[in-house]
Amino acid sequence: MSRWIQETVDPAARKWEELYRNRFQHDKRVRTTHGVNCTGSCSWEVFVKDGIVTWEFQATDYPQL
Repeated sequence: MSRWIQETVDPAARKWEELYRNRFQHDKRVRTTHGVNCTGSCSWEVFVKDGIVTWEFQATDYPQL
């Protein structure tokens, strides 16, 4: 049996996956703008865990003109 198959069958051998699962966990979501060299017109959705920004994406719910 190859090592790849053993890791697939044995969940205890796949502990490295916890890094990817935990990466997107967060305590709260906040809406903000970037302060450095930004006019304040771009809106960002920021995800925070233990007071540290873990990831962000640009909010795309701007009003229609």
